Amino acid sequence: MPWLGCPPEGNCRSTNSELHPIKCTITSFLIPEHCTFETVNMNSNIDNSMQMSDESKVQVVCTLPDEHNVNSTNTGDIAVVLRTKAIPERTRLVRGKSDPGSLAPVPPVRKKKRKTATMSRNFDLLNLKSLNEPTFHLSDLRLPDHLREDVERLVKGVPLVKVRDSGKQYPRNFKLTGDLMELQYTDSKKWIKRGDCNYELSDIKEIRPGWKTDVFQSATNTEKNRLKLKEGCCFSLVLGAKHKTLDLVTSSEEQRDTWVKVLSTLVKRQKYSALRKQHLKWVIDNFKQADINHDGALNFEEVMKVLHQMNITMDSRLARKIFEEADVKKRKNKQAEDSLDPEEFYHFYQLLRQRPEVKEILKKYSADDDDDFLDLEDLQNFLKDAQKVNASLDECKQVIEKFEPLAENRENEVLSADGLTLFLLSPAQNIFNPECSVVYHDMTRPITEYFIDSSHNTYLMLDQLRGPSSTEAYIRALLKGCRCVELDIWDGANNEPVIFHGHTLTSKILFKDAIIACKSYAFKSSQFPVILSLENHCSVEQQRVVSKHLREILGDMLATIELNDSVTEMPSPRKLRGRIIVKGKCLAVTDCNADNLDNGEVSDEDEAAEIVDEIVQQEVTTKATNVQKIAASESVSHQRTLPVAKKLKLAKELSDLVMLKSVHFSDFATSKMKHKCYEMSSFVEKKTSKLIGQDPAGFVSHNQKHLSRIYPNGMRTDSSNYDPIDPLNCGCQIVALNYQTSGKPMQLYKGKFLDNGGCGYILKPKALRDPTLNFNPNDPTTFGCKPKSLNIKVISGQRLPKPGGAGEVIDPYVCVSVHGVPSDTMKWKTRIIDNNGFNPLWNETFTTRIHMPELAVIQFVVKDYDQRSKNDFIGQYTLPLTCMTEGGFFY
Repeated sequence: MPWLGCPPEGNCRSTNSELHPIKCTITSFLIPEHCTFETVNMNSNIDNSMQMSDESKVQVVCTLPDEHNVNSTNTGDIAVVLRTKAIPERTRLVRGKSDPGSLAPVPPVRKKKRKTATMSRNFDLLNLKSLNEPTFHLSDLRLPDHLREDVERLVKGVPLVKVRDSGKQYPRNFKLTGDLMELQYTDSKKWIKRGDCNYELSDIKEIRPGWKTDVFQSATNTEKNRLKLKEGCCFSLVLGAKHKTLDLVTSSEEQRDTWVKVLSTLVKRQKYSALRKQHLKWVIDNFKQADINHDGALNFEEVMKVLHQMNITMDSRLARKIFEEADVKKRKNKQAEDSLDPEEFYHFYQLLRQRPEVKEILKKYSADDDDDFLDLEDLQNFLKDAQKVNASLDECKQVIEKFEPLAENRENEVLSADGLTLFLLSPAQNIFNPECSVVYHDMTRPITEYFIDSSHNTYLMLDQLRGPSSTEAYIRALLKGCRCVELDIWDGANNEPVIFHGHTLTSKILFKDAIIACKSYAFKSSQFPVILSLENHCSVEQQRVVSKHLREILGDMLATIELNDSVTEMPSPRKLRGRIIVKGKCLAVTDCNADNLDNGEVSDEDEAAEIVDEIVQQEVTTKATNVQKIAASESVSHQRTLPVAKKLKLAKELSDLVMLKSVHFSDFATSKMKHKCYEMSSFVEKKTSKLIGQDPAGFVSHNQKHLSRIYPNGMRTDSSNYDPIDPLNCGCQIVALNYQTSGKPMQLYKGKFLDNGGCGYILKPKALRDPTLNFNPNDPTTFGCKPKSLNIKVISGQRLPKPGGAGEVIDPYVCVSVHGVPSDTMKWKTRIIDNNGFNPLWNETFTTRIHMPELAVIQFVVKDYDQRSKNDFIGQYTLPLTCMTEGGFFY
């Protein structure tokens, strides 16, 4: 049925004076008050049912100009023309004789529902179409600039040839309607049905260039037709649910490409327009579900409930701020509360989902400049260009299926702004390369060639002086990927060794309980070996108990080798999978019985005694500035009365279980000449810094053959940590930190060990393993690798939390820092965004050159600027430079 109506002002009479007598039944349309009916060409065969109802409806039989393409037959009786003229009262169209009928007033009649065989439709005046072609200006339509000239040409009309499967060809003049909603053709030589000459672009399911339909395949069976129908000039439109085809031939390949390009763009626009309406409907449906009292408004509490219903979580104070911004009408509900009507609620929802950076992506990569959606090809181009990922269309489809929230969009295979946001914030687009989230390093090298995730005084939960000891600390460390844990063993009651921090007030736990915990959790996070670093202070008798517990509890998990001159290379992590290694003092090969003394010195590993020494030394330094030299001398004498290094008797049973032998370090030359590959030394933080400052290359060379364990200074009684980067730069394998203490050193350390699947073992760079390179972290000429250019763009944040969960709106900024060899260490800061933790936007780029990429660690820290006090920490992320990716990966 045609839609009958006219514009609010002006004469609606067609400019075409020729009227073709075609019969058409128009049912149930609204008559504007400014229009009247005038009948012409009436005959006596007209059905006398043309009367007005009290809703200003009329049923008529009329003749219309052919240009309106009414589906009809060639038997005309009456022409109806709409004219602008006000009608103060309802009218009836009265049947007349051979001359035009007249309009006569009629009295009011009761509205009656009557059955009719014709379909009845009611149209609001706002939706009525004019009989005249609507006035349009291309400048009013949002079109890609490169298509505007082509669209103007196609609106004017272009001759095409319509092809049927018989091979017959019908010249037609095809054009786009002014509103770019339909495709129509004219100049037919015979009367045609309305459905055959007007095609809504929304009905076009597919556009196929070339001979890709049954019609063209049939029509080109003969050589003659193939010559006439050049494939480069042909294209087909697949229409409607039944997939009928409209097969067309252009005059040139260029013209065919123009049609295909323009129609593809406009069809996509039609689809997106429908999807936008569906999205709006989804939002309003959620509004209606939340509007329990049906007053057409939602107060703030109801809005928060509907946000939860829509799977949106946000801070109530921020939601209140956006609520007030959206409440432009200042409407009160029945309880006199501030409320939002549907229009305001939709505006509120739009404010919530504002992501200018996402909108920019949509605008840049949407092929038809419709910046609300990305289709499969658009998404593929974005992944390739921006994310450096070569994804297939099937993989792009999987992205849409997984991240697009609306079913209609998934069915149409497009990604909305919401879907793209979810995708960009998903693990699939994490800056961490997922290829590094599995074990991919060569795990067959000797264990000395790996960095090993290690803990210091693992048993402590808090500080080093009074904090509690717990088996829970071992469990936590092992679950976090730690592969080397420390056990300080002392004589305990009832002949049961205990673990605690000697010379302090820390609590005690049973040694056997710690070993049971280690056995239970050693291989939960990684299958590669765990090292038990024993600091032995027990008597020989309780050492035998220690040995007994190790053997009985760990059983076959214990890894042992005979330590002698035949051992020239340590086993690999792969060979030691699922095994537990004991590190500690060991009897010399010539010692045969359990009562023999170990010739090695214990003091270098007696960390608890070292704490006391350092505390006294600090007191001496302080007093020396305030008292006489004599008093200072007396303090020094008091210091010398403290326990000093002494020999330790070692039980052979315990010695036999040791695989990594602890030895005293004198200097690099002595270690190179005398120490075996299974012998290792421990270095306190202060001594490590001194060695790195004096001979970094010598330290690197030492670590190519021997394991080195680094531990914090004794003065770190608060369990704080040192910077692990410098020891790692020199190849120190076991850089032990206080796992119970967070902070920057631990962040850098755990960020480093994200590599290689977080298994706790990272193969050192070749420069740290190859003796011929003479690597020196202070000399870029020894690095043996090409520098890399690093470009980091900090784009935006989303829903940043407040420090402590309360307080004023934050003023966030981002610190980006590089930690590695001295020549690579640097730091940048973005500008401060005032009062915006919801969606701060920076769009700032930092560029630098990295000389030793394999040792570089990148850290991102978000802070809240405070002019009056210390800036608050919001969050951080740290990872190795070699694990960074330019975009998302599928996994």
